[in-house]
Order: sequence, then structure tokens, then C-alpha cells
Amino acid sequence: MSLVSLHNLAFAYDTQPVLEHVSLEVNEHDFLAIIGPNGGGKSTLLKLMLGLLKPTQGSITLLGTTPSAARHDVGYVPQNTNVNTDFPVKVLDVVLMGNGAEHHPLFGYGIEEKACAMEALQQVGMEDFAARRIGDLSGGQRQRVMIARALCRRPKLLILDEPTASIDATGQKEIYDLLKRLNDAITVIVVSHDLSVILGYANKAAYVNRTLTFHDISDKSHIFHTHGQTDDHLCEIDILEMLGGESCDVCNNCDDKGGAA
Repeated sequence: MSLVSLHNLAFAYDTQPVLEHVSLEVNEHDFLAIIGPNGGGKSTLLKLMLGLLKPTQGSITLLGTTPSAARHDVGYVPQNTNVNTDFPVKVLDVVLMGNGAEHHPLFGYGIEEKACAMEALQQVGMEDFAARRIGDLSGGQRQRVMIARALCRRPKLLILDEPTASIDATGQKEIYDLLKRLNDAITVIVVSHDLSVILGYANKAAYVNRTLTFHDISDKSHIFHTHGQTDDHLCEIDILEMLGGESCDVCNNCDDKGGAA
């Protein structure tokens, strides 16, 4: 079942083209990684999917309807959550904010909404921190809370923009392990500069740099075989080349050429 369908999409800020000829299908239970250079249009693509921007050309279908009509069934974790760590708000209250704009918190949250928030915290392993101040948490813990906030509306689709930015390597792995577990029940779309998400977690990848190059990477072995690799190492430049990025004629097994050792 197709949850996201983009057909011949284009978008421009004023007269400056950002995306052109973008087509994409995301199916139920997919884990799609979107990669590409800064300024290539990745975040703009997410905003189009969410209905925050309108395409200048083409069509978008989300969960069988328009992005605006599907909004309640989509969980979104933006790149910059702008959490004021000095503000004395509790973790549970942050998660409750994910109930949606249609709720009026002036009259307080009900038992069912609080139960839903606790369920979301349990999904991300943060239920024991419900009464803690958000500012007392580590960066990785705060990001788990933001994911719980997105899960609070029980979405069918979870979209994340750079969810591991400014998080250490251990925290990054924990976040992606969490997303992989959530992917058993929820379709996941994640924008990332971390290419390990392609090899370790995603089953589909899209390289976005004005246009979109799509790859089904359910079988990771062909990536290594294509580039003649005999071990578990693959240069990040090779991955980008395979996914449609620019090739590099100087990299040799990443030996002091800027790749991952």
C-alpha cells in the first residue's frame, strides 16, 4: 500500500528552482532515508509532504488524500525543536503537546490523552522520565521525547528531519535502533547526513539534489559487490556515487581521503 506518492513535483522559492521532476513512492512499513548535499532540497521536500509548502508543479498524495487532510495521521520531528532547556516544563507535558492543534489545553488534558502520552514514552523507553524537567535530560534523551511527542497522535507515518544532529555516536545509534523498532508498525522517512542509516536501517534511499534519485536497498549485499568490496567497509563516497551523487576519482578505500575509516 502506497502511503506517499509524489508525481513530477517541482518547487521554487520566488524564481529560484529548488526541486524539479521529483517522483517517489513510499509504501507501508518502508524505512526511507533521504540524503543529499546541504541546499539540495531535502528539508523542502519534507515540508511539501507535510503540506507546509505548496508545489509549483506536480501532485502529492499522502495516506490516500492531501497532505493537509492527512496531517493528523503523520508524526513529524523537525530539525530544530528549539527546546528552551531553562523552561520548567516536564517531559510528560512536552509529549502531550503532540495531541494536535485541535485540542484546547486551557481546560487541561484528559485521562485518555495522558495515557496516550505515557504509551508514547514507553515506546521510546522514556516512561521513567515523565516527571523530569526536559532541561535535565541529555540531547539523546530529549530527542527521544520529541519522537514520543510525534507518536502521541498514533501516526501511520513518522517523518524526521536530521534526528541525530548534535548527538554523540552512541546516542545516534540508539535513536536509529529505536526508529528501526518503530518501523515494525510505522512507516519511517528520515533525512540524514549519517550514511550508516543507509547500510544499517533503511530499505529505500533517495538522493536529493534538486532532482531525486531513488534506490531500493533492501538487499545491502549488492552495494558491496557492485564496488568490489570484500569486507564490511564501504567508502561514503562510493555510497553517494551509487545513490546518484557525484563520483570521486581520488578516493581509494577512504585511505586518508576524507571517508570513514
